[in-house]
Amino acid sequence: MKSFNRILTFFIAFAFTFSFAGTDGTIRGKVTDEETIELPGATVYIPELGIGAAADPQGNFIILNIPIGKYDVVVQMVGYQKKTYKEVQVVMDQTVWLNPILPVAAVEGDEVEVLGSRPLVERGSTSKKITVDKEAIQSLPIRDMSELYSLQSGVVKVESKTRGIPNHQERGLEEVHVRGGRSGEIAYMIDGMYVRNPIFGGIGSGTRLNLFAINEFDWQPGGFNAEYGDAMSAVSNWHTSSGGESIEYHFEYETSFVGALINDFRGKKDDTKNFDKLRGLNDYNFGIGGPVLGIPKLRFWFSGQYTSNENYSVYEFDDRIYLGEDQDLILDTLALNKENLVNPWDNISGFRGFGFDKTSDIFTKLSYKYSSKLRFHLSYWRVANHLQAFNPRYLYWDEGRNELFRDTYRMNFEINHSLTQRTFYTVRFARFIQDQFQGVRWRDNDNDGFPNWFEWRHPAGNKDISDPHNAYVIPYSIGEDGDTIRYTNRDDLSGWYAGATPGMWNWESAEEFDDSNGNGVWDVGEDYTDWDRDGSWDGPEMVKELEYRDDSYWLEPEMYEDYEPFLDYNSIVLQFENVPGNTQAPNNIPWDPENIYYYMPTPQGYVWEEGRAFGGHDNFYADSRATTDEVRIDITSQITDKWKARWGIDYKYHRLNFYEIIAPWLGQAAFRQTFAEYWQDTGPDGLLPIDSGYVNPDVGENNGRWDKGEQFSDSNQNGRWDDYREPEEFSAYMQNTFEVPWMVINYGIRLDAVNYNTQIWADTTGKYTPGRPWYYSDLNDNDKWDNNEDVSVLAGLPRQKVILKNADWFYKISPRVGFSHVITDKSTFTFNYGLYYQTPTYQDVYLNTNRLEDPEDLFEEGEGQVGNATMNAQRTQSYSAGFNVQVGQSWSYSMMAWVKNMDQLTKNTFQRSGVYSYNISDNGDYGSAKGIDLTLKFRGRTFGSQLQYTYSIAKNNSEYAWANVSGQYVDAPSQESLQFYDRPHDLTFWFYTGLPFGINAALTAFYQSGGPYTPYIFAGRDPKPDEKNINTKRGPAFRNANLSFNKYVGIMGHRVSVGLSIYNLLDIRNEVDVWPLTGKAGNPGNYFTDSVGLPDSEHYLSSAYYDRPWRFSQPREINFNVRFDFE
Repeated sequence: MKSFNRILTFFIAFAFTFSFAGTDGTIRGKVTDEETIELPGATVYIPELGIGAAADPQGNFIILNIPIGKYDVVVQMVGYQKKTYKEVQVVMDQTVWLNPILPVAAVEGDEVEVLGSRPLVERGSTSKKITVDKEAIQSLPIRDMSELYSLQSGVVKVESKTRGIPNHQERGLEEVHVRGGRSGEIAYMIDGMYVRNPIFGGIGSGTRLNLFAINEFDWQPGGFNAEYGDAMSAVSNWHTSSGGESIEYHFEYETSFVGALINDFRGKKDDTKNFDKLRGLNDYNFGIGGPVLGIPKLRFWFSGQYTSNENYSVYEFDDRIYLGEDQDLILDTLALNKENLVNPWDNISGFRGFGFDKTSDIFTKLSYKYSSKLRFHLSYWRVANHLQAFNPRYLYWDEGRNELFRDTYRMNFEINHSLTQRTFYTVRFARFIQDQFQGVRWRDNDNDGFPNWFEWRHPAGNKDISDPHNAYVIPYSIGEDGDTIRYTNRDDLSGWYAGATPGMWNWESAEEFDDSNGNGVWDVGEDYTDWDRDGSWDGPEMVKELEYRDDSYWLEPEMYEDYEPFLDYNSIVLQFENVPGNTQAPNNIPWDPENIYYYMPTPQGYVWEEGRAFGGHDNFYADSRATTDEVRIDITSQITDKWKARWGIDYKYHRLNFYEIIAPWLGQAAFRQTFAEYWQDTGPDGLLPIDSGYVNPDVGENNGRWDKGEQFSDSNQNGRWDDYREPEEFSAYMQNTFEVPWMVINYGIRLDAVNYNTQIWADTTGKYTPGRPWYYSDLNDNDKWDNNEDVSVLAGLPRQKVILKNADWFYKISPRVGFSHVITDKSTFTFNYGLYYQTPTYQDVYLNTNRLEDPEDLFEEGEGQVGNATMNAQRTQSYSAGFNVQVGQSWSYSMMAWVKNMDQLTKNTFQRSGVYSYNISDNGDYGSAKGIDLTLKFRGRTFGSQLQYTYSIAKNNSEYAWANVSGQYVDAPSQESLQFYDRPHDLTFWFYTGLPFGINAALTAFYQSGGPYTPYIFAGRDPKPDEKNINTKRGPAFRNANLSFNKYVGIMGHRVSVGLSIYNLLDIRNEVDVWPLTGKAGNPGNYFTDSVGLPDSEHYLSSAYYDRPWRFSQPREINFNVRFDFE
C-alpha cells in the first residue's frame, strides 16, 4: 500500500511532464504527383490501426504514435490512383520516410500496390542500433532469447569457471560485458519497462521471455537518447506480441532425442558415449492470439514455453578409470588401477552429466482499442526456473549440492491516448517481482527419522559421525561410566528434535526439565518446572517451519554441515568407522604388492588431496524478494514539422528483502548479507539475562526473528521493523528531435536521482562519514549527540552510541546529443556524445549496513565488508562517429568508431577504525574502452543476413567491484590494464533463406579473440603470476557455427515443418579456461603434472585432478524440432 501511495503521489504531482522510453515510431513524407506537384489534402492512413493524416498545403504529412510492427499504408486522393504500401515496418523511436508519387487515375478505382521495405540505413538514427524482427528470431538457430545478445559484436558473455565475478553462476546470474564495460551495465526492458534485478543488477536464469511472445528485439550499444537511463553500456528492449484481427496459433517442440538416436545409429549406444542423450533436452513452445469473441475491439495473446535439460552440464572425461578390486586371475586390475593413478570413485569414463535446468514461462496480453485515439494494454509475465549448476567439488557426489529457484512475475498496464494528430501521451504502470531461493534439500537416506545433517553432526558413540545410510546406526553418546548409552534426539543449534516438524525450534521458552536419560527432550515421567502452573510441560516454540517446495523440505543455515571433513579419503575413513567390528580405517602400505588401498594415507601421512566432497553441504543459503513498482508517463508532441519533443519522468519504488549466508557452519564467522533492520532478540519483554528484572526467558527470546516489543533500528524511519529496504529512484528528461530531409539532430538532458532511505554514519557536523563511525556518550539517553557529550572515532565510551544521519537524495545530470547528416537518400554521417549514469547495485549499498548502530559487532562478524549509502551513480562518457551507406535495395554497410571513459565505478576501499580494519564500498574505480564497429547487411525477399565486426580495447583498474579487496592499505595509485573480458576481435554473422522444395535454412557463426590472462613466470623453483605484466598473454580464440534447416508443408490450412538444429556444427572444443603457465586448457605444465603419482613426498594428486573437461566448450549438439502454424 505504501508503494501505491507513493506512485499515486508522483502521478498527481508530475502528470503534466511524465515520460517513458519510447516503443512507438513515426511515418512521414510528402505526397506529389508524377510532375512533382504537391497534393494538399491527400490522405495517408493505416487501416489496421485506424489512424492517419492529411497532407498540408505543401503535401507534407506526419503520423505519430504508431506501435512497432508491419502495416499496410494507404495513400489516396480524388482523381489519382490509390497507392498501398504493403508491410511497411515501423521501428522504435525511428521515422519511416514515404514520399508517395500518385499517377492520375485512368479510370475510377485504379490502384497500385507497392511492397514496402525498411531502409537499411535509417537516417534518423544517430548511433548504432540493431533490430531483429520476429521472422529472423524464429528462423535462426538460437536456443534461448538471451542468445540474441551473443549475436551482437562487442558483447562478451563470460562463462569461465576460473575467471569472472565470483559466485555469479551459483546465483544463476549472467555476466555480460558490452564495449568494454563492466557486467550489469545494460538496461534490460520489455515494452519499454525495466526488468533487471536491482539487488545484483543484470538478468539471470529466471528472466526468460518465450519465443512466441517476442515481436521484435532492439539493441543499442551506447549512444542512446535521454529517454533511457540507469545504463552505461547498452539498452535492450524486447517488444511483445499482440493479438491480431484473426485467430492464429503456433506450437513448436524441440528435443535432443533424435540427436541421441543419430548417435545410437553411429554405434554410440552407451550413455557415456552419447552426449545428446545425457543432455535430455525437451522444449515446448505454444502461442495463440486473436480477437476475443463477443467483445469487439478486444484482442488477446497467450504464449508459453517449458524447457527441461536433464543435465545442466555434460562433460567428457578420459578413460583412465578405477576397475575395481582383483576378481580376475588373468587381468591384474590392481596393477591397472595403480598405473591409471585413480581413486575408487573415479570409475566412469566418457560423458557424464551434472545438475539440471528447468524453466517455464508464460506471457499473456490483452489489447483494447477503444477508438483510433485511445488504446489499452494489460500484460502478465511469469517465469519459474529451477537450476542446479556444476561445481567441481561435487564431481562424484551431489546430494549436498545447492539448488536454485528463481521466480519472476511482471504485471504491466498501459494507456495510450492521442490528444491531437500531433500530440499523444502514454501512461504505464508496472510491478516487477523476482524471488530467489537457494538451498539444500532435507534428506534422510536411511529413513530412520534422523536426517543426514543430524547424523553428520551428532556421532554414534566414539565415531566421528552417525551413519546416514544405515537405519540401525543412530546418534548416541556414552556416559561417563563408559557403559551408559544416551541417545541424541535434539540439536541445540537449530532446536529441531526427533519426531518434530522440520523447522527451527526455540527451547529458551520451554519449561526447564530434568533430562534424566540425557536425550535432550522431555519424556513422560521426567520432572519439570511448571512456570505457568498449568499442570503440563510447555515445550519449545516453533520459530519457523522449513521451506517446502519441489516435494521436499529445505534446510535452514543452522542445519548446514561443513563439507571439509568429507573430502577425498576422509569419506572412506568415516564409512569404515561405521562398519561393525572395524576399529580403524584401512592402511596404505606402499611396500605391500597387494596394497589395494594405495589411495589412502601412507604411514608418513602422504595422500591424494583434491577437494572432492562426499558429504556435508554446499556453501550457499539465500532467500530474497525484489519488488519494483514503476510508473512512467510520456507526452510527445510534433511542435512543428521539423521539431518533435518528448518530456517525462520515471519513478521506481523498490522493496528489497534479501538474506544470504555463505558457509553457515562457521557460525558468527560466516559471511552474511541481510537487508533486515537490526534488532535485539530479547523477546517481547525487551530484557536480556544481564538486565535487572529478568526472571525467565519469554516466548520469542533468541528465536532468530523480530517479535513485537523488541528494540530495533528504524533505518527507513517508518516507525516499524522491516525485513527489507526501500530505495527510491526518480528520473526526468527532455528529448528533442529536429528533423529535416538533410539532417536529424537529437538532443536532450536527463536527471537521475536516488534515495537509499537508510541511515549513514556521520560526524558531529552532520557530514556523512560512511567509512568511519563516530561514537558518543549518550549521557541523557536522548539518542542524539549533544555538545557536552564525549565523542570519539575510537570505541569504548560509557553509554556508547553512534552518530547516524538519514540518507538524502543524490542527483546526477547527463546531457545527450547526436546528429545524423543525410549525405544522400541512402547514406548518412552520424555523431553522438553522452554522459550515462547508473545506480550501484543495492547489494553494494546495503551490505552489512543493518548493524551500523553496533560497529564493533559489524566489524567482528561482517567479514570486514560494509556497504555505503552515500555512493553516487557510476558514470560513462561516450563518443561515437561513423558512416552508414545503403547500396541499391539489398545491402548496406556502416563503420563507426567509439570511445568510452568510465569512472566513479564501484570499488572497495580499505579502512581502519581503532583496532578494526574493513573494506567499504565506494566510488573510485575507472576504465576506458575504444573500438571500431563494422556492420554489413544484406536483405532480399526470401533472404536476410547480417555481419558485425568489432575491434576494441578494454582496460580497467579492476574487473569488478570487490576484485581488489585485501587486508592491507596500499598507498599507490592503481593502474589500468587489460581485463579478462577484453576481446580485440569480435565477429558475428547470421543469415536465413528460403530454398527450393519448401526448405528454409539458417546459420549463425561467431569468432572472438581469446581472453587475456596473467602468465606465470618462475621465481626460483616455483612459478608465480607475473605482476609486472598483468593480462599480457591471451588464450586461444573462440569459434562456433550453428545451422538449422526446416521443411515446410501445408496441411488443411496449417503450415507444418520438421527440421534439425545443429549447434557447434564443426564440433570445435574451444578452450575456455587456460592454465597460466602454458596458455592451454588441457595442459597445466610439467611443474604441476609432476605432482601426479602414487602418494609420497613429491606426489599428492591422482591422474583425475587435471582431467578437467569443463575448461573446454561443449561438443556438437543435435536437436530435432516440429512446428505447427495457423494464421
